[in-house]
Amino acid sequence: MKISSILFLIILISLTSCNNKKWSITSNNKQISIKAGVLERNIEFSEKSAATISLQIDGKNILSEGAGEFSVALWKASPNAEPQGIAYSDEAGVSQEDAVKNQTDALNVEKKSKQSWQTTEWVDSIRVSGKETGAVFDSVGYSVLSPEAGKNRLIISFISSEKTAWEGISAEIVYEIDDGYPAIRKWIRFSNQGKQWIKINNLVIDDIAVKAPYTSPTLMAPAMRGIGSSIIAFSDSAASSGIISVSEIPSILHNISETGASGYNPAYFEWVLGPSESFESEPVFLYGFSGESYPTASAVSTALDRCAEGEFKTFLNKKILRPALAKEIAPVFCTWTNYNSQINDANMREAADIASQIGFRCFQLDAGWSKSGPKGGWAVSTTSPDTAKFPDLKALSQYIRSKGMETGLWYSVFIDENLADPNSPEPGLFSLPLIRRGGGLGLSFCFEKSREKYSDEITYLNKTYEADYFKQDLSNVCYGDIARGHESRTLKESYLRGLRGLFATEDRIHNQAPEAWLQLSHEIYWETPGPEGDVAVLKHVDSYHAAPNEYWGAGNRSKRVSPDWNFKADSLQKKLIQGAFRSRDLMYAHRGLPLERIEVFGAVTTNFNGSLTPEIQDRQICSWLMGAPLSYSGDLSSLTEENIQRYQSRFAMLDRLQKEYGIYSCFQFSGVPAPTDEGWHWWGKLNSEGYGAVVALRGKTGEESRNINIPWVQPGKKYRLTALFSGKDLGTFSGKQLIGGELKLALPPLGQEIIEISAK
Repeated sequence: MKISSILFLIILISLTSCNNKKWSITSNNKQISIKAGVLERNIEFSEKSAATISLQIDGKNILSEGAGEFSVALWKASPNAEPQGIAYSDEAGVSQEDAVKNQTDALNVEKKSKQSWQTTEWVDSIRVSGKETGAVFDSVGYSVLSPEAGKNRLIISFISSEKTAWEGISAEIVYEIDDGYPAIRKWIRFSNQGKQWIKINNLVIDDIAVKAPYTSPTLMAPAMRGIGSSIIAFSDSAASSGIISVSEIPSILHNISETGASGYNPAYFEWVLGPSESFESEPVFLYGFSGESYPTASAVSTALDRCAEGEFKTFLNKKILRPALAKEIAPVFCTWTNYNSQINDANMREAADIASQIGFRCFQLDAGWSKSGPKGGWAVSTTSPDTAKFPDLKALSQYIRSKGMETGLWYSVFIDENLADPNSPEPGLFSLPLIRRGGGLGLSFCFEKSREKYSDEITYLNKTYEADYFKQDLSNVCYGDIARGHESRTLKESYLRGLRGLFATEDRIHNQAPEAWLQLSHEIYWETPGPEGDVAVLKHVDSYHAAPNEYWGAGNRSKRVSPDWNFKADSLQKKLIQGAFRSRDLMYAHRGLPLERIEVFGAVTTNFNGSLTPEIQDRQICSWLMGAPLSYSGDLSSLTEENIQRYQSRFAMLDRLQKEYGIYSCFQFSGVPAPTDEGWHWWGKLNSEGYGAVVALRGKTGEESRNINIPWVQPGKKYRLTALFSGKDLGTFSGKQLIGGELKLALPPLGQEIIEISAK
């Protein structure tokens, strides 16, 4: 329907009333109010603009001024034609070589000199916001609808007519609320029904600015290596009320500003729109919280922390993220550390025997199982095993499965260079400019045939070798793809297209092999080392392998244990303890996400001259239990019988706790000390009734004993407490006593304990 430039048209398609009036979208003259519990957004219209005039938490406006609503830059192509990709050339490319720096996987990258890849110029740029649309859009309207029970949407439409220089360009802002959750989700669509090729960039989806005192930022997911956090809370100084700003934009492309505005990283995002094409952004959302922040017996319990560990996590799991697979995969053993790429049938059968005895549920063959490329190396995706090392991979997989474990396989984004035919008239499967590594070329995720090849091969491995766990690896997307015949029109556009293509591939594999557990590494998600876990990736995969890979205490991390190693046991012990703390610290930094789906690599299962003591094993068990024990790696044949029995007994303990209480999907951290390796800290793995486990650790210093408060139980209930490591019955407590910190626990320096909390 065409909307006149003079007429301000409001179309109310339908307005579904919520049972609770706190969740509604209502209109009043030229204002619309979106109410989602404690969070309320009020939007004001004029003939050519729409902007948020207030964002309220419990009736208090937190905006410093009226929001721009959105902002974007538009450009016109000169000449007015589709930008063309590049043909095959090995003169402009990237070469990668493995490296290790500071106990961490790294990558040496050589970029050849750039040539002039594309000739399109972008001219006549204009900046548009919701408050200032007149130069592009000359009509604004809205509609309200209910796409399903308990969900309401507001759609604001911006239309351009023949009277503007951007005829045919339109934008729709979509807001969405779900009954019962104080969240307002938002995304934007651009359509080009004109004749001009255009480009959009500098896109801010939710252009807001919070005011004091709501300007205190708290990162609920990490920001590292130049990549911002995907979850940032903005609150008062006491963290008693505010918003949690969340981006569903993937990897390095998301950007949440210091004032709360959320959109794309301008350094890496742009999108080309030809005639009859459209672009829909990833959503972002605001989650409101309000409550009392108060001191506990050991720390401060903030409304933010209680929200994040409770209802916010529930919203993520129920409304945003991919549902977790019902089957248990943890604990996982990965062959990479110490076995490295030197795996073969004999040493993997030996390792599988030990892993089964210990109680691992998944045995993952990392790089080294597959056939090498024409120039050697192992970084080549293939469905063909290296028959010199694995004469019968199917038989090995069956052997692993006979031991009660799932079979896991490593898989990479690099393909055999022989598949690259520079003379073929058809587009190739690989990215251009070429990306070389270990005898392979980087596969493109910006090309449907490449995505089909990738997903079909993982499905083939699943069906042929009965592999149910796939670690997907190596850097490619970050270098871009503008191959002629592929989907990207510019290098910057290819970053988002590549990441979206990666997600589409994961969705396709899940459809073809629904029993397969898909894990993405930080490398394939951008570079080496890559981004930390974010909301976007967990919408498509079962677990995410967070950066960095570290090998504290593994000794010679790429070699099996040997008597000629030149290491001191006490030095390795210190590194093993450091690795356990770094695991806790990294998981805690991800606390806005479900930690049972974040893999931290990897608890080192390598013993050299007594370096891996039973006490250090217990510290590993506790540290990886901040989430779920998804990643252990080392030389299993180096373990003593005492090591094996310790792991076995502890994993059996975790298995029982998981079956009885579902501890892996629980994590409470409010009102207790944050992770430290100096004094004490602890956290909860309790279900909604307060049953489960509390994990307590003492650092190098701190008191010999101290009172432990457990704020996450129900005050009116009675609980029985048992110290599982020591086997002590700690007695029966009321919930009120546990909340008040009446439990006293003694630990030696660098000691730890798992406390089971059960019904009286």
